[in-house]
Amino acid sequence: MRIAIQFFSIIILLTQSVAHADESLHVLIDQQIEDGLVARKIEAAESCSDAGFMRRISLDLTGTIPTANAVREFLASTTADKRTKLIDQLLDSDEFAQHMAAVFDVLLMQRRVDKYVTTGEWRAYLAESFAVNKPLDQLATEILGADGVDEKLRPAAKFYLDRAVNKDMLVRDIGRVFLGVDLQCAQCHNHPGIDDYLHQHYHGLSVFVAGSKTFKQPDGTMVLQEMVTREIEFASVFQPDNTQKTGPRILQVLLDVPEVPEGEEEYIEKPSRKVRAVPKFSLRKLLSEKLPSNATPEFGRNMANRLWAMMMGRGLVHPLDMHHSGNPPSHPELLELLAKRLAESKFDMKSFLRELALSKTYQRSSLVPADVDANTLPPESYAVANMKGLSPEQLFQSLLQATGSHRVLEAQIEETLKEDEEAYKALAADMEKHMQARADGRAVRLKEFVGLFDTDGGFQASLTQALFIANSETVISWIEPGHDNLAARVAKNEDNSQLLDEIYVNIVSRLPTDEELQVFNEHVEKKANDRTAAIVEIIWALVASSEFRLNH
Repeated sequence: MRIAIQFFSIIILLTQSVAHADESLHVLIDQQIEDGLVARKIEAAESCSDAGFMRRISLDLTGTIPTANAVREFLASTTADKRTKLIDQLLDSDEFAQHMAAVFDVLLMQRRVDKYVTTGEWRAYLAESFAVNKPLDQLATEILGADGVDEKLRPAAKFYLDRAVNKDMLVRDIGRVFLGVDLQCAQCHNHPGIDDYLHQHYHGLSVFVAGSKTFKQPDGTMVLQEMVTREIEFASVFQPDNTQKTGPRILQVLLDVPEVPEGEEEYIEKPSRKVRAVPKFSLRKLLSEKLPSNATPEFGRNMANRLWAMMMGRGLVHPLDMHHSGNPPSHPELLELLAKRLAESKFDMKSFLRELALSKTYQRSSLVPADVDANTLPPESYAVANMKGLSPEQLFQSLLQATGSHRVLEAQIEETLKEDEEAYKALAADMEKHMQARADGRAVRLKEFVGLFDTDGGFQASLTQALFIANSETVISWIEPGHDNLAARVAKNEDNSQLLDEIYVNIVSRLPTDEELQVFNEHVEKKANDRTAAIVEIIWALVASSEFRLNH
């Protein structure tokens, strides 16, 4: 009888496992988040409004707020699956590829100053990769294996080259970015505060890059060369006489390195001052093959967690580069499920993001339910949508979109270029160089935003940030009427209701409330002698608001 019961239990488990595998990921996400909410007796928020969803998904997938026309069309649609269609439309857009290039540029390069590969080349490589939906493991393989010699993959070598192939810098960043572990404090001894991060983990990872150096080719191009390295000696600062050795290691896993038969040369190209060293067996190539694979589950968990955080505003493991047993995921089974599904999809990022976006968890409102104390809703519960501050790129693009000032910016850049008459004549005769000069001018203005808004300072704007939005010549020139921007267009409309609708749909992607219309009418009445000034002040107030500055 006991054997029959056990057999029946196994059959039930197998059946449940098959059903689990067949269910859509977004359904399973909601089940697991809901189970957590029920267990903690937490009331979740309702689904966000259509206007709120469109703004949120547009910012997350394309890096900017939607156009006014797109908002009106979406709000007017009565199609049941309009949210699904919008997700698919955005994932297939050019803007998605460009936005993800910006996101991964910051993740991988952390806004370092260009050294040997320009940000333009690097972002073009990333954008092309995301446009064709290159699998994430393949992208990681290309970046970790690039030496800069192959012209097609040269931009991928920026990860190594623009860190000057500094071993300690690379070990920390490879661990953080690709594995979700910050091993810096395990460089001289076992990590003092995290039992999982060992001294040998740090040096095992360093073996892969210890032999890599820069090499200047005859044409002046900087590339990577690699000296033969098979193991590293290390000793804790607390036990300097106790020397240990390790070969290439990805955390707990020590990898085999084939030995070159005695008497055979270890190099395809022997190192010299004029010849780039190329070993027969490359440890960097080994790293590029073994780290982004199912053989290294930490890679899949890390990428799943980072993509989840990008969409949900917080990682299941938080901070994102602190995966260890003392900092478990808020939802361990869910993280394992996400990592498993990402790997099973062959690291298809688009399909993974689509499932996250389709979930009720993602589409939940950021408004706390009535009669619920916000302090009882921890961010890791996902009971309400976690608000996210806009990145500098998102804020820059969204301000331009909201104020309709793309042409204003173009005119400003052209005006700057014309200051050097001779150089401008040369640009006018070369369209490609002219376009590059415009792109460079745009980048200069973006740097203003990066310098001020590339922070983790929370949701409250700093004094400097607030003053920038209020007094910056750049922002003011976009807000004030000019080149048929938003202020110039709406100032022609004598109907206050229509005018305010246009302002709100353009800036905060929704229609104004009756109370907001009343406030506007009162404000215009007070400034009856200068209606345009009143309109500009309303536009400024909205772009300076937390509603605009946050993704909610």
